Amino acid sequence: MKIKRNHFIDTLQLPVLAALALLTALAICGATPVAAQPSIDDVPDVLDRTEEILQDIAPLIQESESEQARRIFQDAVHKQQQARQLMADGRPHFAVRVSLRAREEAREAERIARDSLNYEQRVRNYLERLMELYERVKERAQDTGNAQAMYFIHEAENIYHRAREQYQQTHYRQAFELLKMAETQLQRAARILFEAGGAEQLERQLDRTADLIALAAERLDDVNDPALADLLGRAEENLGRARRAMADQHPLQALNFARRALDQAQRVLRQLGPAPDVEGIEAQIEHFDEQLERVGEKVRASGDREALRLLDRALALRDQAREALARNEFEQALRSIRTALNLQRQAAERIR
Repeated sequence: MKIKRNHFIDTLQLPVLAALALLTALAICGATPVAAQPSIDDVPDVLDRTEEILQDIAPLIQESESEQARRIFQDAVHKQQQARQLMADGRPHFAVRVSLRAREEAREAERIARDSLNYEQRVRNYLERLMELYERVKERAQDTGNAQAMYFIHEAENIYHRAREQYQQTHYRQAFELLKMAETQLQRAARILFEAGGAEQLERQLDRTADLIALAAERLDDVNDPALADLLGRAEENLGRARRAMADQHPLQALNFARRALDQAQRVLRQLGPAPDVEGIEAQIEHFDEQLERVGEKVRASGDREALRLLDRALALRDQAREALARNEFEQALRSIRTALNLQRQAAERIR
């Protein structure tokens, strides 16, 4: 009987002991200090790291067909912009909180996007995207005769062919890893070219893309097409990403985003149909020249350097429009004269 009695007492004590153990654990956890906020000196690094994460994830989001992933990612980008503004407003700790939330949302978008793309589809998209980048980087290297860049390009080409073989053998994961290695080699080549003067060529490409987007935006003013407006908005976003990647010394990413922006802007223009006829373009050139004497005189008298710079670029684009028109390149002529008119207007507005 004694044994039974002790056993009965022990069974009563077990829940009590378990509860005491849980309370002790909670007390210990509660006593743990809250994680320290980063110092003000560390805040820019936190925001920069979030920016890098967003840039790394952006290509995957573009590949994905998941609207949910895109929506969440756009919200993450918006939060990161808010974090930058909070930092500028002298609220660094709030900036860190918002930036870290942006990271969380970006990772969630990444997870959803990866789930929506199986390895086969991802590798197929990767093969196409990397081949386009390879052709662009190779063309730039050949134009400059940069032997060091060509070495890395040949390395990337060899690895790329191995990846394609793995893909054809349905070894998709191995192919994906090889493509990452090939992209690393292309990044090295792109960086060499970037540091050797390729930055100026890329900047010109971005300016041309910006002109295309501006032209498409003007022509969209007369068209109620939400789908085209969305496509053009994505082109503007990719152009912005290209400029940021260029500023951050990530030339391959800049090339990638620049290619996407150019392709999207051209798709919008193609769907909008042919450009106006020769007479319409000539009329816009004449309108520019009619405004030039009045605007030019006021801008030069103002001494405003930015207004002078805008007017000089407008004049150069007016000349390009005339040359393109003479070559029967009507779309190029239209892009140039419309951008010239826009810059002329901006110059005039600065000195009012």
